[in-house]
Formats: sequence, C-alpha cells, structure tokens
Amino acid sequence: MDEPIPSQETETPPAANEDAQQFSKWMAEYGRPALIGLAVAVMVMLGISIWRNQKESKAAEAVQALFQGRSPEEFQQLASTDPEAVTAPMALATAAAEFYAQNRYDEALAAYQRFLSLYPGHMLAPDAAVGVAASLEAQEDFTSAAEAYEAFAAANAASPLRPQAVMGAARCREQLGDFDEARALYEDFIAAHPDSTWLPQAESGLLFLKKAERAKAMPAPAPEVVFEATPDMMETVAAAPAGDAEEAVAPAAAEAAVAEKKAAQEDSEPKKKKSAKKKAAEKPVADGGAAGEPAAE
Repeated sequence: MDEPIPSQETETPPAANEDAQQFSKWMAEYGRPALIGLAVAVMVMLGISIWRNQKESKAAEAVQALFQGRSPEEFQQLASTDPEAVTAPMALATAAAEFYAQNRYDEALAAYQRFLSLYPGHMLAPDAAVGVAASLEAQEDFTSAAEAYEAFAAANAASPLRPQAVMGAARCREQLGDFDEARALYEDFIAAHPDSTWLPQAESGLLFLKKAERAKAMPAPAPEVVFEATPDMMETVAAAPAGDAEEAVAPAAAEAAVAEKKAAQEDSEPKKKKSAKKKAAEKPVADGGAAGEPAAE
C-alpha cells in the first residue's frame, strides 16, 4: 500500500502565532505606554516572525532595513517606498509611535490615520485606532479624543485595548467638564470588571473626579476690602464697644479725612503781617528800663 505523499504546502509555524498572542497580551497589560514603545515591540515580535516565514532575499533585506531605521522620518519613508511590502505596516506603525514619543502629536496622528486607511485589517489596526485617540488627547482636542475612545470601546468589546479606551474617554470627559459622563464610565467599568488589572486606575480616576466635582461646587471666596487705617481711625475703633467697632470705622475714616483737609488748607494760607503797634509793644526796652516806664533824664 502506497504511503501518502506529504503535502508540499508549508503551514504557518506555531511560533509565529505565539509571537502574535504574546504581543497582544503585552499591549493589553501595559496599555498606553505601549504606544510609545511600539517601535521596539513591533520590530522584535513581528520582525522575528518574518525572518522565520520569509526566505526570499527581498523580504530579508526589507526587514534588515527596518531594523536599521533610526528616525520616524526614515520609518515613514520605508513605508511609503513600497506600501505593499510585508514590512510596510510595521514601518508606518513604528513611525507613528516614534512621532508620539517625541511629542510630535500632529505627525503621529497623521501616521496613525494613514495606517488605518491603508491597513484596516492588520493586527496592529486596533493599536493605531487607540493611537489616533491618544494623539488627539495629547493635542487637547478632548471632544474628538473622547469620541474616538468611545467609538473604539463600543466597537471592540472583547479587545484587550478596550480598558485603555474607556479610561481615555473618562479622562477627556472630565477635562470637558462632563462629570456625569466621566463618572458613569468609571463606575460601569469598576462594576463590570472587578478583577481587571485596570481596576486601580479606574478607582483612582473616580477619586480624582469626585475631588474635581467638589472643588467646582464650592462657592468662590468673597473679595477682601483693603484700606489704610489712620491713627485716629484706630483710636476710634479701639474706644468703640465690641459690637460697634465695624460701624465706627466709616465715621472715623470720614472724620480723619476732614481733619487732614483742614490742616492742609491752614498750611497753604499766607501768614498775616504783624502791625507796627504790636511790634513796638513786643520790642525790648533799652538801657535796662522796665517796660512802660519813661527813660530817666
């Protein structure tokens, strides 16, 4: 009996699937920081898979070029040179993550959006979608960011990145002053995921949200009235009964102002000249005679 001839088709090695699973698990565990370190993760996890599965020299050269890229512009150039290349999605995702890490949020946003338009079915598409929302949040476009986070959470209920999207939506709602919506997001997540590794972050976010609500509800303090008290005012207030001290301040202030005005007027008036008669009366008597007595002959 003839033995069956082994199939010539090569199946995807289990190691490749394991790499992808490990990458997804890593993204779920570390959440938002993964967007910043995505370049290293993508190259290490998926680059190894390509080396295992691709034997053609062209693919090997492309992977080598990807590993040698040093700037987001270089990664973006690699993706643009041949968008159909097996390394193009990784290069573009890496460029987006590097732009984000360098606080170049507008360029990161554009790269993530381009990734989604070119590779909507790629395994990194969920990460790019969250990257879009994170870039909008970093640019303080909280309305668009909240909508992007919420859209992702609604469309990807089973995604390991969903908790990250929920936390992001709650943060943005809080920034917009939508405290009710933010509280609902935190509380619903806590109730539905009591064993989630994101639970401490949700509880912390809810705590800070409540503090923000209390601070907003507190009335603003009344402005202080500051004036300079004169010595006369202080004496008047001190002499007044305890209950009438405040009422005494206003009259004392008015009294002090009148007195000050009167003194200024007196200082400004010219002094009158004394009469000659008065001067003679005030003049000392000569030769030692008493005042008012005639001089001896």
